[in-house]
Amino acid sequence: MRTLRLWAVIVTCGTLAAACNASAPPAEEPAPPAPTSQMDMLRLMRAFPFPHANVLFDTQTRDPEGEEKTESMSFSVYRWMDADTYAGWAGVENSALALAEMAPLLLLPRACSNGNPAPVDQEDWQTAVDGLIAAGEEGYAAAQTRNLDEMLAFSETLTNACAACHGKYRDVDLEDPPRERCVVSN
Repeated sequence: MRTLRLWAVIVTCGTLAAACNASAPPAEEPAPPAPTSQMDMLRLMRAFPFPHANVLFDTQTRDPEGEEKTESMSFSVYRWMDADTYAGWAGVENSALALAEMAPLLLLPRACSNGNPAPVDQEDWQTAVDGLIAAGEEGYAAAQTRNLDEMLAFSETLTNACAACHGKYRDVDLEDPPRERCVVSN
């Protein structure tokens, strides 16, 4: 009988300990630091979307693993360094994915090169960023085909994704009269 009571005490204590541990709140993990911007918008654009978009645009006139089709473009990322640097079609794929991957950086608050705040909170800006992500994904799919006609067809998507922002926020100095970049207008 004494063994049975001892067993009951052990089982009860074990059950209580398990219940106490189960109801204890989990330890809170510290929140990751909020991302911050290190570049103004012009530097960011020149560092990431510009070179990677040009890799994709270059496939309109050049097979990354073949002979150049035309000399019409004076700028070619394939002339920057040796062919191993961009790794042919894999390099084109990587540039497409780089556009999709980096596009959310365009949503971080940062200044434009003229000191104006980038309009990252504007709905059309956010839509343009979504368009760049989609263009990068579409470019990746097109590059996987290794087909220059697919890349040529895709280039319109990339042009439109870039123009969605440039037309309103960047190319404003081409207007008559010119207005400042990164200014929200109605």
